[in-house]
Amino acid sequence: MDKVKEIYRKVMSILDKYVFRYIYKFLKYVLPDGIMSNPDSVLVFKRLLLFGVSLFVAQALFIIIIVFIVVKTGGESFVLPNVEGRELVEAFNILDKEDVNLSIRAHYFSNYPLGTVVSQEPKAGVKIKRGRTVYLVLNLQEQATIKMPNVVGLNYEEAMNIINRDVVSKKSTVNILPKVELTDDSYENDIVISQIPPAGEVVGSNTEIILTVNKK
Repeated sequence: MDKVKEIYRKVMSILDKYVFRYIYKFLKYVLPDGIMSNPDSVLVFKRLLLFGVSLFVAQALFIIIIVFIVVKTGGESFVLPNVEGRELVEAFNILDKEDVNLSIRAHYFSNYPLGTVVSQEPKAGVKIKRGRTVYLVLNLQEQATIKMPNVVGLNYEEAMNIINRDVVSKKSTVNILPKVELTDDSYENDIVISQIPPAGEVVGSNTEIILTVNKK
């Protein structure tokens, strides 16, 4: 208790010497005559000022502590794990534990399993700070732009081989309907004389492909 009183006396002495003296002069100048000559008024002003200084110091310390914590946690580095070849959900769970931001782009690659991470940036093994953005490229078939090939004038079997290779193998949800047979003397037998969709049109999910074949 005595130590507290001693500290209080020292603080008040410093404030009297370097702060209160000038504030007293200022208040005496701006306030009506007689107020600052009253000892009780001076004591009230001193206590209010001491409270204000204490509050300011407490706020400053609080801000310093918060900034220190944020900088300390936000600046922590770690080694980025490898998520290439993993499914998106698994990759997300791994990187979510490391507190990073994810940016995902989707492209189609025929030589990678669908729904897996094809590449990551930064690469695995690199030291990065938490909160950094990690870019993933995901293999998604729906992102591929598949256009209908031109099979008019080809033999029906050859046309089907091309459609299976260039369309069905890349988008298995298309529907190939039974061929339509017509007789056209300007074409040889079993030749495709028309197609739906037309050549060059983008093939989407559940697209129906119909070939009209000459049948003599």
